[in-house]
Formats: sequence, C-alpha cells, structure tokens
Amino acid sequence: MEKNVLLIDDEASLRRSVSIGLMQKGYQTEPCENGMKGLNTLETFARKHIPLSCAVVDIRLPDIDGLKLLKVIKFNYPQLPVIIITGHGSEAIAEEAKAADAYLEKPFDMDELARILDELEPKAAETAEEAPREGTEKKESVSMYAMISIDNNAHLLEAYRKLYFHRSVLYCDAIRGDYDLALLLQAPTFDEINELVEKEIKAIRGVAEVSLLPVGTPMFGDNVINIIGSVDRALGRDEAESEPSQTGRQRISSYVMLEVEKEKMEAIYPTLYFNNQVVNCDYTEGRFNIVLLLRGTSFAEIEQTVRNSFKTLDGVLRIKEYPIITLFEA
Repeated sequence: MEKNVLLIDDEASLRRSVSIGLMQKGYQTEPCENGMKGLNTLETFARKHIPLSCAVVDIRLPDIDGLKLLKVIKFNYPQLPVIIITGHGSEAIAEEAKAADAYLEKPFDMDELARILDELEPKAAETAEEAPREGTEKKESVSMYAMISIDNNAHLLEAYRKLYFHRSVLYCDAIRGDYDLALLLQAPTFDEINELVEKEIKAIRGVAEVSLLPVGTPMFGDNVINIIGSVDRALGRDEAESEPSQTGRQRISSYVMLEVEKEKMEAIYPTLYFNNQVVNCDYTEGRFNIVLLLRGTSFAEIEQTVRNSFKTLDGVLRIKEYPIITLFEA
C-alpha cells in the first residue's frame, strides 16, 4: 500500500527538503503551503478514498493557527495520525500539542521523521464516512448591512435609539468614519428589507444617506464550503457564538470592509474567516464585497492586524475601517 504523507508548512525550502527526504524513505509527500490548502487536500483524498499515512503540520501558518488546525483534523479525521512540527518550540507549545501523535522541533533530520512515521501504529487506510454536511438547508431569512449617514443638524443619539430597538435590526453600532451608524438588518427576503429601508429607516429624522450591502453566499467549490463548515463544527462555533447579542458585543471592535478581486476571493475569504480576531466574516454585494467585525484589546491592535495581515493579501484592492463607539448602555 502506498505511504502518503500530507505536509502543511509555509516554508517552501522545508516542503522541498521533506518531500525529497521522505521519498528516499519510501513515502510520497503531498505538500501544502497553508492550512486551507491542507484541509482542501484532506477533503479531496477522503472523497477519492486515497489513504493517508500521516499529516505533518507546522504550528505557524499564514491562515490558520497550527494547533487549531490539529483540532480540526482530529475532529474530522480521527483515524489520521498527526505530527506537529515547529521552529519555535517551548514546554508550553509542547503541552498544547499533546493531542498530536508526535511532536518535532525544527531543525529535524529525515531519519528522525521517518522513524516516527514508522513507529506510528497503522490506522485505517481511509477516514470514516463523511458526516452529513451542515449548513446546506435553505435559508429562512436574509441579511443586509445598512451604512447610515446622519444629517449634521440632527441628533445622532435620537436616531441611534430608534434604530437600535427596531424589530428588524440585529445590530446597530455607532461608528467613526464617513458613516455614522452601521446596521445589520434581517427579514425573510431582500425585497422586504428594501421596503423597510425606504418606508421606515429613511423616514427616521436625521437619516441623510443609506448605503446597502446585501449579505450573500460566495460561489466557492463544494470543498471550500464543506471545509468552513467542518472547521466551525470542530471548534464548537455556532451562530450564537459568532453573532453576539447587542448587549454582549465587545467594546473594542471595528467594522472592516474590503474590496477584493473576485478571482482571488476563494483564496482570501478563508484567510479572513479563520483569523482569530474576526468575529463575523460576511460576503456582500456593493462597494465592498467582504464585511468583517474585528475585535481586539485596542483599536491600535485592530489597526495593526489590518495593516499587517489583510492589506498585504494579494487581491485586496481597498480597505475601510469603521471603529465602533459607545453612545449609551442598552
């Protein structure tokens, strides 16, 4: 039986040296440069019933934390052995990685890695039958962001209070920037939301401008959609956790809106979605095609994440930040 190893590491030189070294030991290596590519490969191997001997996962990856990825792999592919590798080893990291079948600190030689691979007890060649995928049911409602400007002569707090308690408003946040308020509206159809905006939102005293961003579903391949759902299940995420209540929203947070090249969306969206500071990641239509709710210990930390992690992504054309400010305690 073929001995296939999945290698997930962002260092091209390491992927190359491990692939060559393991080939000399009788292993075929499937190299992946990030966590999403690794999960996509796992999904493809499972569907094609191609057996894997082991997954070798680096802790520091550009899109998904390696220890989080370990948890996802163990949840979705419990029979697959996982070796965690790191160039930043410590007792604390080794303790966090104890769910793995083995732990290696860089640099390591191929004899050491091959020995661990050989010592791992053979497990089933194929992972268990795929669990039924969640999230494929027809939506019972739709959502839309409404970015609102308030007339300079109007009372912002008065408009804010009326919108905050509106029956169709999930969130109402006062923000800094070229808009004053950000709403997330929900209704059975987009037509109903549009009617609501025209007849009720715009009728509120002081509302000068409303820009709408309908929330949609990105047109990704089935693998990507399934992977995002499987990560959510593995990490115990659900709507209640990812969408905090009005009163429970973290004080230090910002809306971050991105314009992304459509052909780069499938690569960029998961990177944003899996970022530890991202609470919500919505695909939208309009001036921007991604809306994030980003949290942090300070606005400076959020700005640093945007500058260092998001603006550098190939395909990101434009970013606007809207820090959330507190007007009153609900």
